[in-house]
Order: sequence, then structure tokens, then C-alpha cells
Amino acid sequence: MSPDSLPEIGSGQQGVTAVTEQLTHSLVKALRNVPDLTSFDDKVLLAMAGASANLLWSAGSTVFERGNQAQALYVVLSGRVRIVGDDDQQIADIEAGDYFGEHALLLHTIHSKSAYAVEDSELMVVAKESFTDLLAANPELAGQFRRKLESRLAELGTAPRT
Repeated sequence: MSPDSLPEIGSGQQGVTAVTEQLTHSLVKALRNVPDLTSFDDKVLLAMAGASANLLWSAGSTVFERGNQAQALYVVLSGRVRIVGDDDQQIADIEAGDYFGEHALLLHTIHSKSAYAVEDSELMVVAKESFTDLLAANPELAGQFRRKLESRLAELGTAPRT
């Protein structure tokens, strides 16, 4: 069907209504729930969503282990992921609307903690190369991740390595 042959919206066809609001991708909506990303426009968030894959981890499964090379940024869409340190000491529980894994990515190091799915969890996974490209193309986004990293390091009592 060509655009010329489409019925006019509101032309009397039952069940057809005009769309007056801009449609927003569901992953962009999910990223809008991440407090550190609320100030970014849809273009930046859509680029992040487009550079990602949504993967599922079942409860009890490992997202990454301490000592592994950093592979990605992880945004929790649903479920809960626990970050643990030495001797399985719980560091944090990350829930929908937050992210993890940026520490090792930004510092170009191995993971210093492990991450496990506490519940069945859907994670938006932005691969290392895509994450690096996103930050290079969006200096404001890079600055936001840097500020978050500095904040998290301050909470742990360490300073970022440059």
C-alpha cells in the first residue's frame, strides 16, 4: 500500500484515532527512569538503546566476576543485581533504573567486584566499544558518567586514577 492510498486519519473509519503525541521507543522510556540520564534528549538515549542488547539473567547467575575484563555497561531494566566484593561482602543491590560496570570501563581496568543476578533480571548491555563510541560522540554523556564514577569512588574512599 502506498502512502497515497492510506486512509486519512479521522476519515470515519471506526477504531482509527489520530496520534497527537510523539512516539518514544520503549528503551528510551526505560532510560528516562535512570536518574543520571534524565537530562539527555531522545537522540542521545536512542543512540544508547541502539548500541545495546537486552539480555536476561536468571536468579543466581553471574553477570561478571572479579578479575574479568570489562566488557560492557549494564543498565537494569527489571530485576535486581548484587555487587559483591572480597569474601562475598555485599557492596550494593542495583535495581531497575540504575546501572553498573562503568567503573572498570572508564578506568580501563578489570572488574574489582563481582555481579550476580539476585532475581531474574533483564539488563540493557552496551558493549565496551559501543560505550566508548557513545561517550566520544556525546561529551555531556561522558561528563555525566565521569561525575558518577567520581561520586562512587568518593563513597568508597578512593580517588580516580588518571
